[in-house]
Amino acid sequence: MTIPHANLSKIPTMSRCLLSVAVASSLATASIAHASEYSTVTFFGDSLTDGGFFSPITQGNLGLAESGQFTTNPDNVWATSFAEQLGTTAVANTFGSDKTGNNYAIGGARAGEDVVNNNFGFPINIASANTQANSYLADNRVDPNSLYVVWAGANDLLAVNDNPANALGVVSGAVQSQIETITALKNNGANYILVPNIPDVGLTPNAISGGPAAQAQSTAITNLYNQSMLNGVASTGANIIPLDTFSLTQLVAANPSAYGFTNVTDRACGATNSLLCGRDNLVADNAENDYFFADGIHPTGRTHELIADYANAVVTAPSQIGLLPHMATIAGLATTERLQSHMNQLQNNELNPARTLWAIGEVADQETAGYDGDSNTQVLLGVDFAHPGSDTAVSGIYANITQNEFDNDNVRTGLSNIDIDEFGLGVYHSNTLERLANIRLDAAAGFGNMDVEVTRAVTLGNSKQDFKSEADGKRFYANLQAGYPMQVSSIDIVPYLGASVNRVKIDGLDEQENTGVAMSFDEQKYTTTYGKIGVKANRLLADNLNIFGDLHYQKQLDDNREAATARLNTLRDISFETPTIDTDDDNFGVTLGVSRNFGLLKANAGVNHTQGGDDDSTSVFVGLSGTF
Repeated sequence: MTIPHANLSKIPTMSRCLLSVAVASSLATASIAHASEYSTVTFFGDSLTDGGFFSPITQGNLGLAESGQFTTNPDNVWATSFAEQLGTTAVANTFGSDKTGNNYAIGGARAGEDVVNNNFGFPINIASANTQANSYLADNRVDPNSLYVVWAGANDLLAVNDNPANALGVVSGAVQSQIETITALKNNGANYILVPNIPDVGLTPNAISGGPAAQAQSTAITNLYNQSMLNGVASTGANIIPLDTFSLTQLVAANPSAYGFTNVTDRACGATNSLLCGRDNLVADNAENDYFFADGIHPTGRTHELIADYANAVVTAPSQIGLLPHMATIAGLATTERLQSHMNQLQNNELNPARTLWAIGEVADQETAGYDGDSNTQVLLGVDFAHPGSDTAVSGIYANITQNEFDNDNVRTGLSNIDIDEFGLGVYHSNTLERLANIRLDAAAGFGNMDVEVTRAVTLGNSKQDFKSEADGKRFYANLQAGYPMQVSSIDIVPYLGASVNRVKIDGLDEQENTGVAMSFDEQKYTTTYGKIGVKANRLLADNLNIFGDLHYQKQLDDNREAATARLNTLRDISFETPTIDTDDDNFGVTLGVSRNFGLLKANAGVNHTQGGDDDSTSVFVGLSGTF
């Protein structure tokens, strides 16, 4: 069936200003009451997310190859790029298809009221966002590891133009429909629901053409709708991940050149509706990149990319921040390992002096949870006190200074710099229990104060911004190791078992910028228990020269790491979480070193390597001790 081209001008899109002057005056005295680790992404919404529902008509019946999405075709809407950034895909459910795709959005859709589009010469049912979600739920089982996106409400504000006397009822009904959609997804097991608010419509070409008063009224009513909607969906108890596209449009409009735009007030497609707009319809070469708007209200392809960048930054940041306690724990285990190497040296001595001052310095090349750190350093300083009447019992106190820095300057969006510095104090005890078959026992406990500094890079279009935050932290630990000494030829061998408990607390991180891109992250607490099995050995090569080694396997027995919770700085009332990034804390470790006596001084040096699924480290250490 041929569709008359003239009828296409009647397609109801967001190409008109949201509020006419009449609507604005009727609402002037009224008040509206009152987020990769994702397996897939599923989209519900309107033309801002529509990935090509009408394309079988515009491309097939009309023969317009570059058409079918409400943007500068053949560019895609934000959903396509966003899904790709998360490592998955967005496939549109098109007109007449069997709904096998994961993008259910349809241009012209309202939040909760189904409508009929007759502008192609035959009726097309336009399912609301609520109906889209219910249709999905009727045919699919919710994946708790998936992300669900609900972006709707703009066409409900458009509908106010047709019924200004019931403006408050229309807007309130849209809010209630959003609440019902979110509730249905939550009740069916959705753990992560992304809910963007409506962009600042007062900045659109259509609003601008209405004059300053229309612009101001459009901004005001959109802002009121956004507040009511987000407050309403947050009250459902669902884990809502908000996107503040309202603030995003204001941010870009204030400094468009920083984001690569030369025009944020005019239409890239001229008089052509964005659904039909292709390269031949653009008012200038490269307008799909230079202009912010495709038509009176729909974004260009470049703007959609910017929205996708923004969404990706928000839904991945808490997961990355949630790795900080793990990284602090791994750094603490390295400190414990160096302390243990000192206690191993104590047990190798036939006679321990009354007091010994010692120091160990270490430089490490580390990879922790996917982040690389070159030349991370730590220094341990301690004093041994031999027990009177015992040749093997030694207790001591120590302090450690640790500096860990992980850089990734090439990251487009994500954590680009992580600094975790610690000053710690601890006590330890080492002894050979002659009454218990000469079992060797080592024990240690301590705490550390941490300074944590984080730089989060966010790239939006041409603009790469760094958001810095810092927090204090604390680490507590206890370690116990027991071994049974054996003599094999001229080698002292000690098979051993060990266990350690670590407790890390990192205070909240607050990026200072007051924009919808800046975020804050709440306090994190993390407790882990590790088990360890290994064998250490020592061999005397000469009167004053020893070679020593350690080979072990360490396994995480228990942990209580929870997802990090976050907030947008412009929407602080909504706290949300994203999936935790799994870490494999099991590892194998090997140490090889030599020690030598120089009169009252003893020096040792060695190398250490640990290899795990997510955490690798190679280090060189040097130690020196002397009696006093």
